[in-house]
Amino acid sequence: MTIRTHTSGDKDELFRLLVDRVKDYAIFGLDPAGIVVSWNTGAEHIKGYKAGEIIGHHFSRFYPEEAIRSGWPQTELAEATRLGRFEDEGWRIRKDGSRFWANVVITALFDDDGVLRGFAKVTRDLTERQRVERIEADARIMGEFVAMLAHELRNPLAPIRNAVAVVRHRHADPQTAAWAWDVIDRQSRHMSALVDDLLDVSRISRGLVRLERRRVRLKPVLDAAIETVRPSVANKQHGLDVRCDDDPVVRGDRTRLIQVFTNLLSNACKYTPAGGTITVELDSHEGQSRLRVSDTGVGIPSDLLPRIFDLFTQDKRALDRSEGGLGLGLAIAKQLVEMHHGKIAVESAGRGCGSTFTVTLPLFRGGLVGAVDTVSVLIIDDNRDAAVTLQTMLTLEGYACDVAYDGETGLERAREMLPDVILLDIGLPGMDGYAVAREIRRNPDLDGVMVAALTGYSTDSDERRAIDAGCNLHLTKPVTIEDLRRALPALEH
Repeated sequence: MTIRTHTSGDKDELFRLLVDRVKDYAIFGLDPAGIVVSWNTGAEHIKGYKAGEIIGHHFSRFYPEEAIRSGWPQTELAEATRLGRFEDEGWRIRKDGSRFWANVVITALFDDDGVLRGFAKVTRDLTERQRVERIEADARIMGEFVAMLAHELRNPLAPIRNAVAVVRHRHADPQTAAWAWDVIDRQSRHMSALVDDLLDVSRISRGLVRLERRRVRLKPVLDAAIETVRPSVANKQHGLDVRCDDDPVVRGDRTRLIQVFTNLLSNACKYTPAGGTITVELDSHEGQSRLRVSDTGVGIPSDLLPRIFDLFTQDKRALDRSEGGLGLGLAIAKQLVEMHHGKIAVESAGRGCGSTFTVTLPLFRGGLVGAVDTVSVLIIDDNRDAAVTLQTMLTLEGYACDVAYDGETGLERAREMLPDVILLDIGLPGMDGYAVAREIRRNPDLDGVMVAALTGYSTDSDERRAIDAGCNLHLTKPVTIEDLRRALPALEH
């Protein structure tokens, strides 16, 4: 029997083969500056680069743009140098541009004199594990939500059924019957609100909510929201301190903004004990309107703050769930604010320390045509008689109108005035109406403007082409004011 003794060279070769043949791990070396100097089969399998394509390039190539901008690759090397080893999980980029979730371990390599010679980096693809964990988490959250939904729907159902029995009872007098009808009305409205929240979440998540944008003064929006919550404020004897130093004008959907403001005020009422104080501030600064809703309520624990705007998120409540709700309100508010190109943020020092929600929205920057509450209309039509007569008709009806006679001028005027509605002739000389509509939809400042194509062509293909170009609807000439009101919600009085 022959026993072979492995030399140092054999061991080095064995180690090289081991590293090179591993396919489940990307194992590669970096020089002190982060340049790739070695590359194994696993790295090629996971990241998609062959050795000749990546050796000599900086390892930041594997990171998303946002990580590169924040300097994260350099931070990883600095921490590995300082600690000897650094571990991280996050998104990485393959050669084909796709993302994968990676576990990364970077080990600093020092020689006997303590001089940094480079780094060894090992990467594992954990995308599948993360996907399974996310599915399990989503299933758990959905299970909890379904249980909570059942609870919330049964709550109003019980008094409704009891009230129906009272009304039907042969000994029920008119006063008792009237009281029972009030119970049914109040509880059915509560159920309707729950269903509306569910439908809103569904519509928003599927992109089916369209904002009816126009110039909106925020003080009347806030006043409407306050009136909605005033019974709750009175019921819990809250102190309500309203400070309006300004009446900012924004471009948005008045109904949806009332929904956002009402949501924040209702949230403050719900989680502020009886006798507490709610402070509301409305002002504007540096091109932004700002609404702040502060309360002296139960506060938000630090671990919940990052998730407070996620769907179905609520703090742990007592079993009686006296505050109620589905945990959808803040998620809906956030999505609606972002659809208005605004931001919503929350601050809280923790339990028992109250909370402050802040909504910022960009101020209206267009040239005001008519009063703020007047619907503004831009007519783009090369037929001067048609354009001017339509303008005169709409002006007599109380709308603020302007006219442009070609596509280029129309686009320039639209960018200046930011109208609520654009009535767009398709057969324009030079830049036709389809091209104008496409340019309007590329401009974020004109997001949500209602565009109606006016044309003498009325086939299905003409309508499809107008809609594909970005028009909200297709109207065949001649149009009347009644046609416009029926077709365009923004033109309803």
